[in-house]
Amino acid sequence: QVTGVTIAAEQKKFIDARIAERGLQDRVTIRLQDYRDVPERGHFDAVSSIEMGEHVGQGNYPTYAAVLHRSVKPGGRVLIQQMSRTGKWPGGGPFIESFIAPDMYMRPVGETVAFLEKGGLEVRDVHGLREHYVLTVAGWLERFDANLERLTELVGEEVVRVWRLYLVGGAMAFRDGRMGVDQILMVRPDGQHTLPWVRDW
Repeated sequence: QVTGVTIAAEQKKFIDARIAERGLQDRVTIRLQDYRDVPERGHFDAVSSIEMGEHVGQGNYPTYAAVLHRSVKPGGRVLIQQMSRTGKWPGGGPFIESFIAPDMYMRPVGETVAFLEKGGLEVRDVHGLREHYVLTVAGWLERFDANLERLTELVGEEVVRVWRLYLVGGAMAFRDGRMGVDQILMVRPDGQHTLPWVRDW
């Protein structure tokens, strides 16, 4: 049984259609809801948040960590994946902040770990995926270029050029180590977890 939350109506519509295609309506529910409004307390066996943490804002990150902690059962697992960055542009720089993601805030992975630990979670593993994202963005760019005509029809040449520049620049940032992507695996420590003592993945 899976419950997902999103604040994007179009994303919910897309995912609901995929759920229906696969006949999973009795197993998967997507709610149009802000993460801060999730009412469950100590309810979920596991919680995952993928590429969202960098968009909650520096000031809201303690709240984000607290919601992750309170939503999962004691001993339950929490996995987040988010981008990291060291340096003077936590938002990614003027181009990204102006044209792509004005709400972005990236920090070194160690600072993120500290926020999550202060939120009551026990960090069990950190897996750096920076090199993986060089390949991921290359795949995105390949599909982007293969669908250039259709994309231009949808959003216009200027938007296409902005997003192509973003993808090319992103690939370089991951390649050169200016940005990273990390998966952080945690447990809520006030219960027995089931993670193996020796990492085998």
